[in-house]
Amino acid sequence: MSTVLQFQSFSEASLPRTRPVETPPQRRIRIASRALTLLFTGLFGLFAFIMAAGIALMLFYHGGLIRIGPDGCYIGGGPANSVAFGSLPLIHRLVYIVVVLVRYVPVLMLFGYLRQLFGLYSRGQVFSPGAGIAFSRIGGWLCAYALSPLACHTVLSITGYELDKAWLHMASIQAFILGLLVFVIGQVMQVGREIEEDWQGFV
Repeated sequence: MSTVLQFQSFSEASLPRTRPVETPPQRRIRIASRALTLLFTGLFGLFAFIMAAGIALMLFYHGGLIRIGPDGCYIGGGPANSVAFGSLPLIHRLVYIVVVLVRYVPVLMLFGYLRQLFGLYSRGQVFSPGAGIAFSRIGGWLCAYALSPLACHTVLSITGYELDKAWLHMASIQAFILGLLVFVIGQVMQVGREIEEDWQGFV
């Protein structure tokens, strides 16, 4: 009958497991990230409420305070070539509700993933896999936000439902370029994390 004894190494048995000491810069990042998490949580809820209220007005309001024309939408008045949004047929209003969703759901998702990213930072997970994924998705939604006006303009012009023809803005081009940069940085973060994990496993 054989007996198997397991011994701990000197380093495992004698050295206490201590939590890494938080440096002042790390503490500042954690506190700032916690504040930004609260900010983006509030912005996410506020923007979701504004979107829901706007869609309800587009669907049920029939007054003349909301108008739409070739240069955009107007609240409280508009040029002579604009029309009251409530006077449009129901199908036309439904089409523009879909346009609102396509245009502004990316903004809502941006707030959601920014909240997730800074939530990870506030817990000290700066270079974690989750942070890299959140970073990439922020870049992807920025690109979606930049391309949504072109997509809506193309579909509306083909179907004949287009009233607002002002769709090409410099801000969209800037958002697309920034989105690509953020997406690539997120991918680099994920690859770097995988390389680090492989190196640690090899050692």
